[in-house]
Amino acid sequence: MNILFLFVSLPHLSNDSSIFTSLIHEFKNQGHWVFVSSKGKGIVQTKVDIEADIPVLRIKSPDFTGIGSNVKKALAYQQYVLKQRYYVKKFWGKKKIDVIISHSLPPELGYIVKGLKRHFKCKFFLEVPDFTWQDAVAYGYFKKNGPIGLYYRFWERLMFKQADYIGVPTKGNVPFIRSFYPWLDEKRFSVFPFWQKPIEIVKEDNIRTELGLHNKFIVIYGGSVGAAQRIEHIIELAEACREVEDMVFLILGRGAYLPVIKQMAEDKGLRNVIFKDFIPQEQYLQLLGACDVGLIVLNEKMATPNFPSKSLSYFNLKVPVLAALDHVTDFGDMMTYHKAGLWAHSDDIPSLKEKLMEYYNSKELRETTADNAYKLFMATMTPKYAYSMIIKQIQA
Repeated sequence: MNILFLFVSLPHLSNDSSIFTSLIHEFKNQGHWVFVSSKGKGIVQTKVDIEADIPVLRIKSPDFTGIGSNVKKALAYQQYVLKQRYYVKKFWGKKKIDVIISHSLPPELGYIVKGLKRHFKCKFFLEVPDFTWQDAVAYGYFKKNGPIGLYYRFWERLMFKQADYIGVPTKGNVPFIRSFYPWLDEKRFSVFPFWQKPIEIVKEDNIRTELGLHNKFIVIYGGSVGAAQRIEHIIELAEACREVEDMVFLILGRGAYLPVIKQMAEDKGLRNVIFKDFIPQEQYLQLLGACDVGLIVLNEKMATPNFPSKSLSYFNLKVPVLAALDHVTDFGDMMTYHKAGLWAHSDDIPSLKEKLMEYYNSKELRETTADNAYKLFMATMTPKYAYSMIIKQIQA
């Protein structure tokens, strides 16, 4: 088949480790003809380049990341949406395309796909990793029936209307989406987790020594420090565990909330919390693989059944997972069923401490849980598995 992948942002395809670049490579390796369209960064003009033997249309368009003004960001998205639809037709309009594959950000994607489906007379597979307006409403950023909420709901409705097939990461996503769009047939949906290319590293404990943490029980959080994460719960958990002398909480990441979190830890006089800035990916994976517990933290106000992508690296590297989850997601139920991790609600610090101490007091539990998670990962969370589920849905 000829597959067209549409993205807003995508690394150079020489990087085959990100979630969507790994899927693109899997389709190519399985013998399909693959075409990719995405925004170009710092390019002089829109053009098609060959990246890792794959034709990639990089579109020159105003940047929409790192912009403080929501109005400017929205206008930049609008420009990109118009340009992507135009340039795909310009460069590849005479190609035969069987299936378009993309994800749900931004929801204005519906406009692009509507025109391209009509032009190519093809099908559309929508992967849904994000729910833009539902969580924003839950966080209080804007009202459901306000102008911004209505804007996003309009485009999301159009996007789902174009989708012939819809991939979601958890079972809970299906009734959640259909609660807004009951006309969506359940047969359009396929349920499979996010995916990641298996990581191959040689674990080295000397990285613990380099950080002065050789004899410590390391609980790590690595990633974004923003509204969706509620990292302050990690600080509260660290405070609840301050009497455990050899336990440390290592936070690696960047984000708007980081200064607030650092100040919070300082105000509480917490010596068991260590902050470390960005480190190269290979070094981060080495460090992650040497830690005792990996933390996942979600905002308890989240309104959508979320699959935290951070879990992929933890499962992949056999790092036992402790998840602080919202009250909607069914991710915790999945971990419990497969005995692949421990969890509690993110606003229930006593229960989180109880689960963490279970790990602390039992090396056997940590090893068993990590092994179960790794088996689950290899069985259902690789690009090859994601590819098989997409193909199965398309060919059904």
